[in-house]
Amino acid sequence: MQGIDNNNQKTKIMIYTEDFFSPGSSYPTDDVVVLVDSFSNENVNFKKTSVWEDGSPITDANLDQVIYRKKGAFFYQRVMENSKVLNAKVFNPFCNGINDDSPAISKMMTISSMGYTIDGNGLTYHLLSKIIQEVDYFNFINFNFRLNDNYESDCGWKLNVKKNIVFENIFLDGGRGTYKNQNGNIEKWIQWAGDASVPSIIPSLDDVFLFIQGDRASNASIKNLRAVNIHAMSAVTFNSHGNVTIEDSHFENISMKPFHVYHSFDNGKNQSGKTSIKNITTKDCGYLADEILEKLNSDLQFVLRNRADSEGMIQWGYGAIVSFGEFYVENIQVVNYGASAVCSDRNTKFFGNNIYISNDCDKFESNNPSGAMWFEATCDAYISNLDIDICKRGSRDLAFDSSALETFNTELYIDNLKIKTDKNTILLKKGIRASYSNDSTVTVNNLYMDGAFLDQAVFHGIMEFAEDEYPLKSKLVLNGGIIEKGNLLFWGTGEVNLSKIDAPTSKIEFHSPISTQFNKISIKESSFYYFNTIVDYKQMILENSTIMSDFFYSSNISDVAIKNSNINGVLSLPNTTVGSRVHISGGDIGRTHINAYNIFVDNVKSRQGIYIDNAQFFTINNCILQTSESEPIIMVSNNGGRLISGIISQNMLSIKTNTPAAGYILLMPEAVGKVSTYNNSETYFD
Repeated sequence: MQGIDNNNQKTKIMIYTEDFFSPGSSYPTDDVVVLVDSFSNENVNFKKTSVWEDGSPITDANLDQVIYRKKGAFFYQRVMENSKVLNAKVFNPFCNGINDDSPAISKMMTISSMGYTIDGNGLTYHLLSKIIQEVDYFNFINFNFRLNDNYESDCGWKLNVKKNIVFENIFLDGGRGTYKNQNGNIEKWIQWAGDASVPSIIPSLDDVFLFIQGDRASNASIKNLRAVNIHAMSAVTFNSHGNVTIEDSHFENISMKPFHVYHSFDNGKNQSGKTSIKNITTKDCGYLADEILEKLNSDLQFVLRNRADSEGMIQWGYGAIVSFGEFYVENIQVVNYGASAVCSDRNTKFFGNNIYISNDCDKFESNNPSGAMWFEATCDAYISNLDIDICKRGSRDLAFDSSALETFNTELYIDNLKIKTDKNTILLKKGIRASYSNDSTVTVNNLYMDGAFLDQAVFHGIMEFAEDEYPLKSKLVLNGGIIEKGNLLFWGTGEVNLSKIDAPTSKIEFHSPISTQFNKISIKESSFYYFNTIVDYKQMILENSTIMSDFFYSSNISDVAIKNSNINGVLSLPNTTVGSRVHISGGDIGRTHINAYNIFVDNVKSRQGIYIDNAQFFTINNCILQTSESEPIIMVSNNGGRLISGIISQNMLSIKTNTPAAGYILLMPEAVGKVSTYNNSETYFD
């Protein structure tokens, strides 16, 4: 090839690299030679050298035919003018969509290991086989990848990287449901170990890109990765003790997981590292195709089944999951998920901001059971702005304890939580499912919930296997919010604090699998439809709140304070313990029955009678009390013989006109002589 040097107008001969370095070539061995790369057609300079990258004397073993080459007895090094970025074309890949580019990619990895960045120039590279390699560095930018056209064999890579990773501007099309299906191919699923009553199945193909980083000082930077149409365990998986960053990336139509990061190599015994994800979207990840080939342990071969007829289900279909180490999330949107949209799996720390999860397709279900946002034994977790909107789910999801928010043994704090499901069709068993076997606290500030749930809108409870451990300090705190529909159930919760919760159609109930005394219930500035506890708590506070129907405290009373609250139905406190106190002050109450050692009722209004049962000391003072029933307004009994002193004073007592057998104050014989009554007005009302 000839060219013109514009400086001296002399003709110069342009020499290709493969010609210059070919055995027996007669080109002069100058100290610096100007060549044209035979594959990339770029101008390139090579200079003579006697040392390798690390400064050691160069030998034939160091030759890679890209950076270091040899002509005759002389060694040459490619001159990189301003950076260490190499055009991937210099490795002579096919890039024709037919032939396997894996051998060329493997060579690129070898050179990248030396600290060079390989630029794929936006071309498409065909990966037909699995690359297994160990490198120092991995730096790939501007690559498009296409996999093989069948569901039979793995392709991609398993790469052990000693130091840092850069993987940027990458597009991966795995062909799921598109080019892989052109010849009648059907994706395959196989049974795997699982803990659900329905067999758990996984894709027959392994992770496409698997990176292993054992160095705690290592870093991995993933930016602008777009992975679509993939049938595999994941598009990208990291086993890393270092730091992983995934930013500005999109994942779509992936049978199992978009990505999974493990910050432990021994299931958490030793863990290190952190993952940060930012500006991530995932769509349609974690579901079975309409038709699959399924092979359970009981099947002799793969069996063609429809999704609805599959005998197995997906247990590990996640949108974004990090196991162990620290997990940071900034701006993620997940549309349709299998088991979980975002999962914090045994992390030491979790911090999330702006997490948006929705599900609008009935292909998605799990036997895990599913939780749109899932915390599994994370030490400390914080979220600001979590929005979950479920308008469709697979019908089999309801066979398991599915929920919008699932948390287990996690110290969790959420600012701004919105959960919305279909109002008429039940899609989830629970809205919030918080379970524990330790003393963790779940706190939610500014809650909004709307939709129909099979069980409860909010459930907080002890795990069955922890019944003998008595984790009495577990706590749920809700500060501010609206619950449009659905009930609340607390199952052995140590402490419950509800403040400014507007839930006028919701029942709130307390049960326990163990017989013991728990710590406290506090309800302030809130409204609920109904209250009932059969669990013994040391302290019960109802303040500035409204119970639209009945209030039943059906366990032993220790200390109950009801202040400025309205109870429109029955107020029942029938059981007691030694030294118990009940103080009702202000507000409107319905028919009331109290059994406690010390009872104080002042400044309340009541539309029906008050029954004091077996008190030791009591006062009813400055109240406005009425009845329209055939009953006394105030009745006092002393069947247990505990009564020492009672005072009924300065109350306004009114009976509806023409109410037969109604009375003002009735002291049973055993209470006569122990109760003082004075300054009470007795009137009628129409």
